[in-house]
Amino acid sequence: MYKVLVVDDEPFMLEGWKTMVDWNSCGYELCGTATDGEEALASIRACEPDLVVTDIQMPVLDGLGLIRILKEEMQLNMKIVIVSGYPEFSYARQALRYQVDHYVLKPLVTEEIHRLLLELAGPLEELRRTSAIAQKEQTAAAASAIVALLKNGGAGAVRSAERLLGADEGTRCSLLIAESAAGPDGGVFATAGSVQPRLRKLADAGIGGASRTWHFEEAPGRAGLLVLDDGRSGERFDVRLAEAAATMAADLGDLAVYCSGSARGLASVPELYRQAMEARGLARLGPHRGLHLYRERAADGDYRLEEITACAEALLRLIDEGNPEGAGRSVDGLLQRLAREGAREGWVEAAARRIRGELLRRYADPDDDAAPWTGDTLKRLCVRAAERRARAAEPERAHGSGSAVAEAIEYLKLHYREKIQLQELAERFRLNPVYFGQQFKRETGSCFNDYVHGLRIEEARKLLRRTDMKMSDIAATLGYHDAQYFTDKFKALTGELPSSYKNKRRGERRAEQSPSFP
Repeated sequence: MYKVLVVDDEPFMLEGWKTMVDWNSCGYELCGTATDGEEALASIRACEPDLVVTDIQMPVLDGLGLIRILKEEMQLNMKIVIVSGYPEFSYARQALRYQVDHYVLKPLVTEEIHRLLLELAGPLEELRRTSAIAQKEQTAAAASAIVALLKNGGAGAVRSAERLLGADEGTRCSLLIAESAAGPDGGVFATAGSVQPRLRKLADAGIGGASRTWHFEEAPGRAGLLVLDDGRSGERFDVRLAEAAATMAADLGDLAVYCSGSARGLASVPELYRQAMEARGLARLGPHRGLHLYRERAADGDYRLEEITACAEALLRLIDEGNPEGAGRSVDGLLQRLAREGAREGWVEAAARRIRGELLRRYADPDDDAAPWTGDTLKRLCVRAAERRARAAEPERAHGSGSAVAEAIEYLKLHYREKIQLQELAERFRLNPVYFGQQFKRETGSCFNDYVHGLRIEEARKLLRRTDMKMSDIAATLGYHDAQYFTDKFKALTGELPSSYKNKRRGERRAEQSPSFP
């Protein structure tokens, strides 16, 4: 069906167009009527007709003035028929100048109008076909110009884009970049072709009619939209966009949209692109999907790298304890604080690398390393690691973690003279080394190595009191291959050197053995 707009200042003529012509049987739809040229212009912008049928003499803006605006100013490619009660040649000459398709004299003859409509059907179909090809070529050229503007900028790129997009230095510009956020399984991002329809739907709902939009593919998997606003839309575009995104969240699905600020002129597009990508970087800190507006950062934030590292260590402790809920909350808190305080993306990625590196080292999982870095995937990895740790600890809890440590202590009392390490002992009792070390310290009050040294030095004191063994022999007997190291450990735990301890205890023993006289 072809859309038709009829323009005439005589009410009975408009009524005749509505009732005397069988539009549908000829393949047309009467999409509207207007009583003068100004009213017609508003209707043309609203319904975009294929055919305009207009009278000549009308108030405000006559038919020839309307045709001139359509052809010369708006450069619209549509069919135009003049219907007039004036057969003057001067009117016909002007109509030929504007390439009017037909000039029909009043009064209306139904059969003549039907023949005219059927005659115009072929040219209208050809016009649609050529217009679609031209529109496709223009869209592709505009997309290329926008991408060149994003990547390179420069006066030449700006001039080329201005010519293709119909913009100037006063045009207000905004930029959207969209992609499909990774799914729950950390899957591959969608193609730009599947993202673009949803981005277009959001733009249609949230961007005013006074704005023009140009779609492009920014990168594999990412679609872009350049918004050109002449300022007549009133309310800020990002506010309207946020309201639309909130009401159509279900339709957008896992779409993540990053919105820049706004600025005047196409020369500002590279900066707008930087803003959109900065919004993208910060969006990775939390839930990825949804609309993410650029917010200018006043300062670098007071969140130092040392504090990020401390938070990462606290998170790792929760994972080691097998606390998935606590680990999830810890990730959320860390990422929310980073986003709130405007931490640099490099700091965030450093913390992420630290956490992920530790997770892979402690709980190696071949699937973890393939997941792309986002706040969602980091949380998923941490919770998954904590769950694995909790499952590994179930046998320990079933037999009592205290009994496992008690058995380890009994084993140490028998084997402390040997070279023994926490990792080996944990494996012997089928315990996670980190968890075993924590439980050991919790129940004994000492870390593993200090406890072993305590057993050895206590035995050393006995040997020093009861035997005449050399220091080097005592050290070797207790598993110390360096006599000086043994001496240092002895002094650290007793406050005196082994030789002093031996001499002192020997003197005490002699005093006890000496006879006493009344």
